[in-house]
Amino acid sequence: MHRINEERTRKQMIDPQLEKAGWYLRDHSKVKIEIPVDGYDAEPWNGVTDYCLYRENGEVLAVVEAKKTSVDVRLAEAQLTHYVTEIEKHQSFRPFGFLANGLEIHFVDVGHAPKREVFGFFTREDFENLLYIRQNAKPLSSVEINNSIVDRSYQHEAIRRVGEAFANGKRKALIVMATGTGKTRTTMGLIDVFMRSNQARRILNCEMSAIFSPRMKNKLLSINIHFQSQP
Repeated sequence: MHRINEERTRKQMIDPQLEKAGWYLRDHSKVKIEIPVDGYDAEPWNGVTDYCLYRENGEVLAVVEAKKTSVDVRLAEAQLTHYVTEIEKHQSFRPFGFLANGLEIHFVDVGHAPKREVFGFFTREDFENLLYIRQNAKPLSSVEINNSIVDRSYQHEAIRRVGEAFANGKRKALIVMATGTGKTRTTMGLIDVFMRSNQARRILNCEMSAIFSPRMKNKLLSINIHFQSQP
């Protein structure tokens, strides 16, 4: 691909990606571009966000920092961090963020989770779910396992080990269990813990081929846990 400047990157690549997720640039109740951020010096950045994505009540849900295609957009994380922490001072929560160059999109939840590459921008509904989880989540370890779902010690241990992995910042877990040891019940017990701790609001159970499709990866915002049978 030929190198293009930031303006063309935004118009030809990033703008359509945003609109695909429902962020129509003509609707200024949802999207505004080049919004000044109070408290910034002109150097080294211009103190202006490239895109702000808005909640229905007018608060900023997310900031998109855009760069041209030839730039490693991950290098702009410090810039994005300054923007969202400054905006937080003027509303009830810290906005989410994206780093985008038309070829890559990285989701950033400053102070809550490491950045990660995603396959597209999130919808307003996605952000509301993420915000609910951020504001209401309880530690997985604080929720008792429901013995009416799983009552075997190794099932409890599997659930707690997954909880520990997620508490340490992991986003994926693999549980290997022999046939007949209760994978389905362990799965249901694990789902119950995630739901009651407010660390997930939607659960998707699907075949491995579906999990690895690009469209599905965007939807797995909270839990990505694989189970494997062992003879």
